[in-house]
Amino acid sequence: MTDVAVKLAAQKLNAGEVIGLPTETVYGLAADARNPAAVRRIYEIKNRPITHPLITHIAAGADIFAWVDATRVSDATHVMIEQLIAAFWPGPLTLVLPKAHHIDATVTGGQDTIALRCPSHPLAQAVLHELSILQNSDTVGIAAPSANHFGRVSPTRASHVRDEFEGAIWVLDGDVSDVGIESTIVDLTRGVPAILRLGAVTADDVASVTGVMPQSNQVSQKDGPRVSGTLLAHYAPRTRLIWASDEAVSRDVAVCLCFSSEFDVTRFKNHIRLPNEATGFAQGLYHALRELDVLNATYIVVENLPTDTSWDAVRDRLKRAVVGSNEERKS
Repeated sequence: MTDVAVKLAAQKLNAGEVIGLPTETVYGLAADARNPAAVRRIYEIKNRPITHPLITHIAAGADIFAWVDATRVSDATHVMIEQLIAAFWPGPLTLVLPKAHHIDATVTGGQDTIALRCPSHPLAQAVLHELSILQNSDTVGIAAPSANHFGRVSPTRASHVRDEFEGAIWVLDGDVSDVGIESTIVDLTRGVPAILRLGAVTADDVASVTGVMPQSNQVSQKDGPRVSGTLLAHYAPRTRLIWASDEAVSRDVAVCLCFSSEFDVTRFKNHIRLPNEATGFAQGLYHALRELDVLNATYIVVENLPTDTSWDAVRDRLKRAVVGSNEERKS
């Protein structure tokens, strides 16, 4: 049945359709990256600004220079590309590089750079393989931002995508996403690597294979390319999200998301307790936010996270979700 579904997914993409596609990070709203009309449908379905670029997913072992302008990549950057691909692909790392001239700007949000990732989810790789057969090409790509309306909570299960779009999007079911948050994005267009979005691959991970500590996302976003998931308000539930330390709320109007056994959940009418370590918390985060969001509470209260760097990517998502959910309350 899985083989049939994979072939059907590839056929739909080849026909210019937009589908839900599982990856190890989150489910993507996927289209053939070389089909500008199909890519534009992603923006329309998500209600995503056309200037907000997409990530193109490519097959394991594919030549990235089918998408990248090699004349604008220095020898030193070329070495870093090879090092990062060898260490982290397939996996939750996206590389931003100068786009090849023939790549349509729809997928890059009008920018002269392209974001590329090689997903590790076996079904995503299988669909890329089938699409390459249908198109008789070893340079296929799938554009796939998270499969949710723009600014909302990302999906980590096929059911999330179906619920988000009320069954209007066909979804390839690949079970639960292993990582649970979006990929790390590293910009390689400025001589030294720069992290534009935090994820499972950390700055220390990048430094360990390149010998260069990347610029932090706080510094690099100021003058770097626009990339997915970096707006101040993002990943937001419709229920107002607040930190436990920010304000006291009464039990009858609040639910909570926590991780430590010491956190007093009796103060809330419902709760979800995620693992007390960053990897497990990340894997369950978006599902928990979606589960709590449908309980019709006034607030979702989040236990304040530990300060160590292993929690940085989760903290980044929740900070943006807090801003986004409070903007929803004002609108």
